[in-house]
Amino acid sequence: METYDFSRATHYAVSIFLIDKQRILLLKQTRSPYWLLPSGHVEDTELPHEAAVREMLEETKLNIEILENPDEKSRTKIATPLPNPHHTLMLPCRDKRDYNMVFTAKVIGGKLKIDSESQEAKWFSKEEIINNPQVGPNTRHHALKILEENPSL
Repeated sequence: METYDFSRATHYAVSIFLIDKQRILLLKQTRSPYWLLPSGHVEDTELPHEAAVREMLEETKLNIEILENPDEKSRTKIATPLPNPHHTLMLPCRDKRDYNMVFTAKVIGGKLKIDSESQEAKWFSKEEIINNPQVGPNTRHHALKILEENPSL
């Protein structure tokens, strides 16, 4: 198994599992042979969950609501709780490494239209996620878990 040098500079990124009618939205981009989640880097002036909302709007023109909620019990006079990501990953990205915070979300508005980064957008059912070899193993694992955790979406 090939390993990656994780001593490179760390950047912060987000990815979003968007759920609608028990399907997950994935994007086909020229940079990968796999179907990918909408994703992008967190800007210096934004919080991770804000970046997720912005990236989804930029890449798909869809307005979303993040499903993860902040732990309000941790609120103090100086600490504001943020939504905890569904999970996190460390991923190689060109000359750096990305600490990727993965959120789940639902659509609350907009009409699907991809930007120039993507060639295609497709809603994948559970069966399509299982059977499509261009859905990577990590995406497949988490997509199936997320669909199981959210049967009403």
